[in-house]
Amino acid sequence: MRYERDLQVRIRERYKRLFKTGHDVYDVQCGYVRDFILKSPALRAIVEQLEHSLPELDATKWVADNFDYHNHKWPNSEQGRAKVVWHMLRSFADGSVDPLQISHSFSNERNINASVREMTEQVMEPFVEYLEERLGTESETLYLLERLKQRIERFDSDELFARYEADTAHGEDIYDRYIQKFLFDQGADHVIAKPRTASGEADVVSNLDSDDALIEETKLYDGASYGVSYIRKGFNQAVQYAHDHGKTAAHLIVINLSDDNLQIASDEDVAIWPPRVHSSGVTVYIVVVRARPSPSASKRGSQKTVQVTREKLILATDQ
Repeated sequence: MRYERDLQVRIRERYKRLFKTGHDVYDVQCGYVRDFILKSPALRAIVEQLEHSLPELDATKWVADNFDYHNHKWPNSEQGRAKVVWHMLRSFADGSVDPLQISHSFSNERNINASVREMTEQVMEPFVEYLEERLGTESETLYLLERLKQRIERFDSDELFARYEADTAHGEDIYDRYIQKFLFDQGADHVIAKPRTASGEADVVSNLDSDDALIEETKLYDGASYGVSYIRKGFNQAVQYAHDHGKTAAHLIVINLSDDNLQIASDEDVAIWPPRVHSSGVTVYIVVVRARPSPSASKRGSQKTVQVTREKLILATDQ
């Protein structure tokens, strides 16, 4: 995932600039870092999740109660610490808190620039590492799905489509089984097919005990009996299954059996693959696989592009 790797490099560069910044312009440089995070959809999603996590942890109160002169205490969890640091970064940026005042909790230096630099190293560097790891975690799951898409489209579309045409009544099962086997062969942990929950059965779940869980629903699209409304059904099922498993992310794989080009809406930058839509506290990553074998470009006729908008994906009750 080139986009995520590039973002990891860019957030690290901004940390280096902050580390070299003196006290007199530290708030301005913090503002640059804050704005970069908020303008980067993938990073913004991480900090927004932080803000809503651990509702029992009031970051403002934590700093007031646990940061003293030459003394500080962090929450017990890494997520809690990151939530507090994100609050500190925003407070420095908007000028509501003087960085020098907080720096005395982390440094014995009398030189104010050296004191702020020590605080930056102890506070901001672990926060940047947290963001980098979260980006990397997302990439691992999406990397598998990207390889799945390429494997079908480049190598196995003919065989799978022939099997589908021979048994259309069980067509979704054919692709489901292929996805399950692929994930297992690629080393995904604890791959479980169709686990029962209150809302029904997701097609595949994996690694549920971690922050890198895969909750996957497969839906066919043929432009006729399986249309956009069927994709919407899969989207809303994915949201419900994520809720059932206590997760904030789910994955919808759309097997495109038609000659149509599907253009899926995204709540994030269009440069980010795959498209992702937020609904009811869940981010659904939507992977479209062109499963119908295509003729060569010279023999291919005009193609229709089908726009799958956000409104077509989300039920009216969630507008």
